[in-house]
Amino acid sequence: MVDMAKNIAKNNEIQNETEKINKHKKFHFDNIYVENPRSYEHIILYQIGDLSCESGYEIGEHKQYCYEISYIVSGKGCFYTNGRPYSVKKGDIYLSLPGEYHNGVADKFDPFRFFYLGFIFESYQEKQNPLTHVQRMFDQVNNPLRQEKFNIEAQFLNIFSEIINAKNYMDFMIKTELYQIIVLTYRNFFQNWEKEYSYKKDEQKSKQIVYEIINYIDANISSISDLSEIASELGYSYSYLSRVFTVETGLSIRKYYQKRRFEKAVELLKKSDFTITKIAEELQYQSIHSFSKAFRKNFGISPTEYQELYRRAITR
Repeated sequence: MVDMAKNIAKNNEIQNETEKINKHKKFHFDNIYVENPRSYEHIILYQIGDLSCESGYEIGEHKQYCYEISYIVSGKGCFYTNGRPYSVKKGDIYLSLPGEYHNGVADKFDPFRFFYLGFIFESYQEKQNPLTHVQRMFDQVNNPLRQEKFNIEAQFLNIFSEIINAKNYMDFMIKTELYQIIVLTYRNFFQNWEKEYSYKKDEQKSKQIVYEIINYIDANISSISDLSEIASELGYSYSYLSRVFTVETGLSIRKYYQKRRFEKAVELLKKSDFTITKIAEELQYQSIHSFSKAFRKNFGISPTEYQELYRRAITR
């Protein structure tokens, strides 16, 4: 009941905005799904449309309840986020985040036409949602305006065509185009965002990255088969992570991983229900021979000798 009430309130808000827009529109193709949001696996679609405004039209300030991507098809004007103005023109892309206050005013002499997409990310565990990194990136964007580089206009037009014509596999096609709009928006912002973030609070960023690496290794010590997994998981190149980790800790990622793996090996050797073969498999060694060789090199004795020494010590 609470969710239904919220959806009705959202829908009423959208309807009010739509009525305002209709008074000053050239045309408006609006598709609202707030009362019955459309699920496309990892994306929930609330609204998508095409708005061409008359001279000087103002959208009206409203609070964002979802993510919204706007693409300026033609003309110009001004969008506002929390009262701050951003001049927009043909070819610009604009990202609004949940909780922000958004407004827009069309230019008096060359009013804009823009496409818009309102959505939220479906709630999944991080490893199950391939768009988790995209959502994280969106949530950290400070400047909502970018010049569009990847022609997302085509994806919008394809969705509008599917909605109008309602052909076979319509939902599949819409899902494909939605994902492209969101990922291409991510790419538009990420190139600059990565540079801005790398120069801002660099020391804090480095410490955070190191913590994430340590946390990942500690949590997955028994399942890591290749250290490149860490780079894929954290969204950086392995060479960059290795450089940051070495500067901050004085150890390479590989040496830290080996250290933790040996510590885990010692822990397992102390358990009577773990054989040497089982420990080698548990810690992702290629063979019992490679495990024994690495263990001897590090401790000066074999795993079997260590296990025997430990058992004697505890039985005295």
